Amino acid sequence: MARPARKPARGAVRKPARKPPAARRLPTVSLTDIMARLSRALPWLLASLALLIVMAGLIYLPRMLDSYPLQAVTVEGVKDARRQQQVQLTLSTLVSGENFFSVSLDALHQEVSALSWVAETEVRRRWPGQLVLKVEERVAVAVWNDELLVASSGEPFRGLDKYSVDALPRLSGPALRLTEVMGYYHSMSRILQEIGLGIRNVSVNARLTAELTLDNGVVLVVDREQYAHKLRRFVQLYRTVLEADNRALARVDLRYADGMAVTWGQDKAPDSKPEKRV
Repeated sequence: MARPARKPARGAVRKPARKPPAARRLPTVSLTDIMARLSRALPWLLASLALLIVMAGLIYLPRMLDSYPLQAVTVEGVKDARRQQQVQLTLSTLVSGENFFSVSLDALHQEVSALSWVAETEVRRRWPGQLVLKVEERVAVAVWNDELLVASSGEPFRGLDKYSVDALPRLSGPALRLTEVMGYYHSMSRILQEIGLGIRNVSVNARLTAELTLDNGVVLVVDREQYAHKLRRFVQLYRTVLEADNRALARVDLRYADGMAVTWGQDKAPDSKPEKRV
C-alpha cells in the first residue's frame, strides 16, 4: 500500500526540482572580425618576413655575388697607348676587389671624366662579366705657350706628354688672349691655303701683332689692322712674283699700309741683301 505524500512542515519552502545543465555554447566569430584581426597582424607579418629576407641576404648574397667575378674591362675610343695606359691605371684602383655587380659605375665615370684629355665618357655593364668604357677624346689642334694643348673646340687642356705634338702648330701670346690668337690662326690659315702654305708657329704680342713662321720657313709679320687684307695682298704677290724668284725668301713684313718689305736669304748674314720694299 502506497504511502501518502508527506506534507511539508509548517513554514518550510519547497525547492523546485533541478534541471539538467544546458550545453555550453561557444562564442561565435564573424568573418569581419577575422579580417580585422588579420589586417592588424599583417604589418607585423610583413616586417618579420622582410627581416628574414634581409638576414638571408646578408648571409648568402656575398657568396652569390662572388660567383659573378669581373672578367674584363674594355676601353673603346682611346687611340694612343699613353692615354690608354693612364685610363687603365685609373680603372685598376676602382675595380680591384670588386665583382660584376658591386663595382660602381658612377665612380668609374667620374674618375675617367676628370682626365684632362677626356671630352665625354660612357660606362656600362655587359653580361656576364665585362665592363665597357667608351671615351671621346679631345682632339688637339695646337700647342699653346708650350704648356697646354688646344682642343678643336678651342678649350685649352693639359696633356702634352699624352699626345704626339710634332705636327701641331705652336701658338704663343698673352695668357688671356687665346681666343683671339686662335681666331687669327684659323683666319690666316684659310688665306694662306690658297697658295699651298701652312702655318707652323704663331707668336702674338700684347698689341696683337703676329709673327708667323710658315711650313716653308718663311716668316711673315702682320699687325692687327686689316691683317686679312694684307695677307691677301701677300698671297697675290707670292703667286705672281715671289714664288718664281730663284732667291730664297726669308721674311716679309706686311705692316705697311700700301706695300710690304721683303728680305731674301739669311737676314743676319753680313752679306745678306737689304730689305726690299715692294
